[in-house]
Order: sequence, then structure tokens, then C-alpha cells
Amino acid sequence: MSEVVADLAVNASTKPRRAREGFAQGLILSGPAIFLAAFCVTPLMLLLQLSFAHHTDGGLWTAGFEFSQYRQLADPTFLRVAAFSLGLAATTAILTVSVAFPAAYFISRMRRRAQVAWLVFILGALSLSEVLIVFAFQVLLSSSGALVKGLVDLRLMASPHSLYPNIGAVMVCLVYLVLPYVILFLYPAVSRLDEEMPQAAATMGASPLRSFFLVTTPLMRGPLVSAAALVVIFTVSAYLTPLVLGRPETWTIGVHLSNTAMDAGDMPLAAAQAVVLVGAIVALLGLVRWIGGGGKAAAA
Repeated sequence: MSEVVADLAVNASTKPRRAREGFAQGLILSGPAIFLAAFCVTPLMLLLQLSFAHHTDGGLWTAGFEFSQYRQLADPTFLRVAAFSLGLAATTAILTVSVAFPAAYFISRMRRRAQVAWLVFILGALSLSEVLIVFAFQVLLSSSGALVKGLVDLRLMASPHSLYPNIGAVMVCLVYLVLPYVILFLYPAVSRLDEEMPQAAATMGASPLRSFFLVTTPLMRGPLVSAAALVVIFTVSAYLTPLVLGRPETWTIGVHLSNTAMDAGDMPLAAAQAVVLVGAIVALLGLVRWIGGGGKAAAA
């Protein structure tokens, strides 16, 4: 009887404490929730409302509920730009992850002091603004830049000429911009890898390169897919890099959106294009989550 009374007393004392903890957690989480609602959900709702508005002359619009903007998305020019942007983003993601994954792996296998030095160096690269990096690439790839002069001195180029605008310059600059983010994104996951797995593969006769591709890489499938999705999200609507280093035929959907809104003055159509872009990104995130869930289920 005394044990039952004691249990009731303990439960009575813990319920108010749990209620206070739940209230405190809700109060702490209310700040980020309000921030997301104010600066993410609300602009998306306004963008969606604008995409159905009626376009008038002079770059203006009036309230309405029209699907004409979405029907214009079947325009071959927009479809070509969207397909090119997705292809550019996917190629950039493959190149970036292919460089970032081995870099993060080798950094994680260094001594602690060397790891800190490399991570500080990579963080320092993030302090440079995109504008500064893009225009630095413009100077570097110009006909009077150091790279062109070096190629001419090595007789790899007959005469000095600019190495931009072209798709190669755009892609190299995009890889440079997102590479530090991907290395830092993959570093924690790589650091947690069991070092005994490659050693076990080596005892069975696998070379270090074979062990890296057949043992380490499959263990990192989820983070690698997430990193690739991160690069696609960053680069699919890139604006400044393709505008400065590319030609009109290599401009991405970000430049196309700006031209539609500012030059053509069709804000509802630009909003509809942006809504479709956001929907494609959400679908990509859902695909990444599904792939990650499938990997966990297979591992279980």
C-alpha cells in the first residue's frame, strides 16, 4: 500500500515538471516557427498569389485568378532554359562531389592539427563574396590574365585570347563557389566512418583505391546524395556567374526570371516560373529523402 502511495506522489510531482518543460520547449521553438512563417511561408504565399494575377501593360498587374501564366510555361524557350539549368546544376553537382568527397576523406584522416588548419582555410574561402569571386575569375580568364599568359608561355596556346564567355568558365566558377560548402557538409559524416572497414578490406586483398570505391563510398551514399542535392539547389538558379562568364545561350533560369520580370515587365509570369522552380526543388528534396530512407531500410 505504501509503495502505491509513493508512486502516486512521484507521478503527481513529475507531471507539473513535464508540463513546464513542454511549455519551455514550445516557447523556444516558437521563435524559429514565427521567423519561418514571416520570412519563408508568407513570401511563398505572396509569390503564389502573384502568379495567378492579371498582367497589364507597363509592368503592372491586378488581382485575379488566371492560369495564362502557367500555360505560357510550355514555351520552348523556357523549357530549353529550364532543361539547360537542370543539366548544368546536375553536372556541377557531380563534379563538385567528385572533388569534395576525396578531399573531405583525406582531411579527416590527417592529424588533428592539420585537420583544423585545413578547415580554417576552407572557412576562410567562404568569407569571399560571390561578386568578388566571379569578377576575379573574369580577370583571371581574360586575354591579359595570368592564366592565359602562362598558357602562352608554355606554348599551350598559340596567341592570347579570352577563355570566357563559355560554359566551361561558368561551370568551373560554380564548382569553386560551392566546393567549400560541400567539403564542410561531408566532413562530419566522413569523420564518423569506421576505420576498421578499409583495413578489413585490405586484409582481404583490396587495394586502397578499390577499398575507397567499393567499401567507403557505399557507406556514404546518403550524405553524397544529400550533398549533390545541395549543389543542385545552389546552382540551378545561379544568376551572377552565368551572366558574367556565360553567353545568352548559357544563361540559367535565374537570369531568365530576371529578364522576364525586369526587362519584359511581366511579374505574374516571372512569379509562375519561380513557383515551378520552387516546386521542382521541393520534389528534389522529397526524392533525396526517399533515397535516404531506402538506404536506411536496406541497412536495417
